[in-house]
Amino acid sequence: MKVYSRVLILILLLSVADVIRAQNSQDNSSSQNAALSALMKDALERENAGDLIGAIEVNKKVLQIEPKNVAAMNTIAGLYGKLGKFEEEIVWAKKAISANPQFALAYINYGNALGSLGRVNEAREAFEKAVQLDPKEPLGVYSLGVLAEQQDKFQEALGLYQKSIQIDPKFENGYFNLASMYANFKRFDESVAALKKLLELNPNAEDAKAMLRDIEKARRRR
Repeated sequence: MKVYSRVLILILLLSVADVIRAQNSQDNSSSQNAALSALMKDALERENAGDLIGAIEVNKKVLQIEPKNVAAMNTIAGLYGKLGKFEEEIVWAKKAISANPQFALAYINYGNALGSLGRVNEAREAFEKAVQLDPKEPLGVYSLGVLAEQQDKFQEALGLYQKSIQIDPKFENGYFNLASMYANFKRFDESVAALKKLLELNPNAEDAKAMLRDIEKARRRR
């Protein structure tokens, strides 16, 4: 059976609310907020259209208005990661961490880039830091699971994916990779249950539908 996995590249796409939460000053004018709103709309449209470079440039314009906006820095990091430019991802994730050392999601992008460059121990440390900073965020535990899976530590990965959905029962990626691990262990009933839960959350998840079809075939052959 085909092995499925979702390796999450975190792109913290900004909404207007993200911009406002990330800002350090509370005295923005309405015209400044309007400018930020317009930039965010432009960035999202560019990202959705596949223009990742354009989305990066728009987020850099956000930083011209809000130089300490860590959400914008982390978005840029994630976009560089999606482009496969992992050194640039590290640069921007470190900028976000420097601006706010308590911003857990920046450590996720930092760890993703380190892992992609084969710096496994440093990646693990980054993900563990994210978990420490925000234990209620499933991405840190999930990312540790992805790292374990990439090292063929499948039992460890299974436990981490299980933990990710315990933290957030609506975390789709956790269910997907959990289903994949169950299938690898030929625990098909549990795999199907995880996929069905995912599809309850997102009926349009085509990768989950494909895996479910394969697992149903494998289960019938037993």
